Amino acid sequence: MTVYDISQEALEMATWRWAKPVKFYEVTDSTNDRAVEWARAGAKSGSLVVADHQTEGRGRGDRVWFSQPNLGSLLFSVILRPKLPPEQVSIVTMAMGVSTSLALTERRQANKLKWPNDIVTRGRKLGGMLSETEIQDGKVNFVVCGVGINMRITRDQFPKELQATATSCVVETGRSYDRAEVLAGILIHLDSALTDIAAGRTGIILNQYRQMCDTIGKAISVRIDGKVVKATAIDVDKYGGLVLDSGDVIPAGDVTYLD
Repeated sequence: MTVYDISQEALEMATWRWAKPVKFYEVTDSTNDRAVEWARAGAKSGSLVVADHQTEGRGRGDRVWFSQPNLGSLLFSVILRPKLPPEQVSIVTMAMGVSTSLALTERRQANKLKWPNDIVTRGRKLGGMLSETEIQDGKVNFVVCGVGINMRITRDQFPKELQATATSCVVETGRSYDRAEVLAGILIHLDSALTDIAAGRTGIILNQYRQMCDTIGKAISVRIDGKVVKATAIDVDKYGGLVLDSGDVIPAGDVTYLD
C-alpha cells in the first residue's frame, strides 16, 4: 500500500535540491539501524533512510519510539560524515534539532527544543532525535541522526500511557501535513547548518539552539552519577552539555522540569 504523502517517488521529488540518495521503506525495524548498515557499506554523506512505519524505533536509553502503520509519523535518518573531533559531535544533533524546529515553525507548528533531544510544544512531546556515532582511529567515521515527528496521529490513537505527554501536529494545529514536504524543509535548514559546521562556525548553531531551547532557565531535576541533582539550567556549552547553576555540566541525561 502506498501512503499518499510518502513514497520513494514523493521523497525523490521533494528532496531533489538535497541531491543525495534516499531509501524508502513502508516498514522497517529502525531507520537508524538501516542507516548505520548503509553507512558502513560506504553510503555518502547526506544519504537518507525514510520509513512510513518502524517496528523497533528507538529513543534514548532503552526507550521505544511509538509508531503505527499509516498514522503519519515522519520517521527518517540521515547519514553525515562531519569533519569534527569526536568530543564536538553533539553539535550535529543540535543542528538537526534547530533545522527541524525551524521547518516546523515555518509550517505554523509552534515548538521548542527540550535538552538534549526532544521537540516539544505546550509541554508535550512532538518528536525526538537519536544520534549514533561511529569513531575509527580517533576520528568520526559517520554520524547517523534519526528523527521522529508525530504528524497526523490523533489523541486517541496514542497508547493510553502516552496521551498525557505526547502530541502531534494535527492535534496542535488541526492541519494535515505532507511528510515529504516537511522533510524537504528540514533538509534546507540542515544544509545551511552543515555549511556552518564545515566552516568552523559552530557558534551560530549553538546560539540558535540556545534561543530555541526550552530547558535553559528552568528548574530541573537530573540524575548524575547515581544521585539526583536539582538546579537551574543556565546554558549549553560548546560540546552540547547542559550547564547548571550548581556548577555541574551534564553531558547527557534525562531532565525533569520542576516548575
